[in-house]
Amino acid sequence: MKFKKYLIAFATIISVTSFAQNTRSTLQKTVNKIYTDIRDECGKDLDLLNVKYEAIEKKSPERKLSQADINEYSKQFDALKISYNQCVTKNQSIKIEKLKALLAKVEEENKKEYIPSKNILQSTLQPFSQDIIRKKMVNMLAGHDLFEGLDVNLQLRLSFVLDIDGLMKEVKITGTDNEEIILFTTLSFYSITEVFQPKLSDGKPVRSPYTMPLTFMATE
Repeated sequence: MKFKKYLIAFATIISVTSFAQNTRSTLQKTVNKIYTDIRDECGKDLDLLNVKYEAIEKKSPERKLSQADINEYSKQFDALKISYNQCVTKNQSIKIEKLKALLAKVEEENKKEYIPSKNILQSTLQPFSQDIIRKKMVNMLAGHDLFEGLDVNLQLRLSFVLDIDGLMKEVKITGTDNEEIILFTTLSFYSITEVFQPKLSDGKPVRSPYTMPLTFMATE
């Protein structure tokens, strides 16, 4: 009998976790690929310039560039840096549309509400904690280009719902008008696939709203 109960509890964990393993399970990887594809495409010439620099350096006495080589290299580098920035800007609208499409897919999946089985043991799920979410968000966002070099502090506010299935949904980001920051932060939030214990009312799971601040300090 104990073994049977163990199997039921284990199957419960698998069924709840599998619900989270749809688009969300690879979301962060997919978002990162959108950015790296653009960087790789726009940075081809910069990579070639680095190869050229290494070739010049190897031929120079004591592996030091002459002033003429430095001047020529700097001129080419500045030109390619401008070209790189223009390429990134040109691809900005494409990047935004890809992020929008990805977010729409996740939000559509969120509408497919998972109804927990009567066999689900709520004690097998971890209690909801904003500290867990905040730490994960900081780890994902800190160091990204969008949050580096800020002129002023950026105070974002995340509003979301912990649904009856234990997943976080309906996130809204306020505190900025920057569309890319909103999309990137929202997708980062949805890439958190943990399933939590939903709040109970009269013994039944209920939807619970939360708000959470995220602050990014300006670079001095």
